[in-house]
Amino acid sequence: MKNNFEKINDIKIDENLNNKVFRDFIKYFENENKITISKSLYEKFEEVVSKIASYNNHKFVKPSDLFGMLFIEQEEIDDFENKFHESIKQTMFKEVITYKNLNSDIKDDFEVKYNNKTLTLEEKQHAAKLAEWIKKQVIIFSDKKLIEHNEQLDNKITGEMIKSFFKEQNEIFIRIYKWHANAFEIISN
Repeated sequence: MKNNFEKINDIKIDENLNNKVFRDFIKYFENENKITISKSLYEKFEEVVSKIASYNNHKFVKPSDLFGMLFIEQEEIDDFENKFHESIKQTMFKEVITYKNLNSDIKDDFEVKYNNKTLTLEEKQHAAKLAEWIKKQVIIFSDKKLIEHNEQLDNKITGEMIKSFFKEQNEIFIRIYKWHANAFEIISN
């Protein structure tokens, strides 16, 4: 990681860089972790993220640029790396997580009704449709191009870090979605 960080020491920050993604992420991070980042640390984070974005010729800070925050040695935030990863997961995969949670709630409700033999025909049909929709999502998530050719993940400094993180999270969602699809298939029969 040090070698990557050294690449940006002399990089001039693009004065036209839009860092709204950084500011929004910091607000989210502070709220989720119930902390306030000191001005000094905030400025260090902002500088490294802005330098990485500038180095990559980004006009807007991207999530991949945010991974540069992990280069900053600090003692202010306990367990920073894990908190960062959890926050970035919640922001990058917000839609996937929302659907996963909705599917879980419906699956749990339908399983209870299925076991009690009170599941309606309409609910069985809905379960079948959900199973098919989820299978299509798994196909999309399983496409290697999602990681290899994803513009949001391209980064000359943090590219390997974010691709590894994205791949790991994606594999978790695939396993959960496959489990949901199987449950909905069983329920729909």
